[in-house]
Amino acid sequence: MNEAFEKINIADCLVIITLAAALILAIFYGMNELAMSIASGLLGYIGGSVKSAATKREDK
Repeated sequence: MNEAFEKINIADCLVIITLAAALILAIFYGMNELAMSIASGLLGYIGGSVKSAATKREDK
């Protein structure tokens, strides 16, 4: 049961929170191109971190 919960990676959480805040501010100030770039970067970062976490779990 303890294996279901992994330790939270502080660096990943900090990057995701910062990018999400920047995305909200870009949308609020009407910077559509910047918001689109931040959103694609955020999704790519989340996808990459989930993929690497899944491969680490399979290695164990």
